[in-house]
Amino acid sequence: MLQLKSLDAGHVVGCVVDGKINSDDIDTIWKEIDRKFKGHEKLSIYVEVKNYGGISLDAFFEDLKRGYKHFSNFSKKAVVTDKNWIKKMTPVVNKIFPNIDVKCFSFEDKEKAIEWVQN
Repeated sequence: MLQLKSLDAGHVVGCVVDGKINSDDIDTIWKEIDRKFKGHEKLSIYVEVKNYGGISLDAFFEDLKRGYKHFSNFSKKAVVTDKNWIKKMTPVVNKIFPNIDVKCFSFEDKEKAIEWVQN
């Protein structure tokens, strides 16, 4: 399950992951991303991962398809989680997507993550 999270910066799309991500979740986040692209050329992403139950195959491919079109239009991604396996993936993600600065934060540093992604 994915829920949108409101943040003060107009160029930031925020969400909370708590369970398995499905196609409806991807549709929800991309509607918000498309809405924000109307006012901003570049966006940043803020994600809180409470529990990650995976992503359905159709949701994965839909996200990949939509994300490919905007690959160069994202500048930062802050991931807030206490899941060590997600934190360990950050250097790999930075190499795969060098134009997006991805940083992981723990929940105790959530305010730092919000400040970083908004600036």
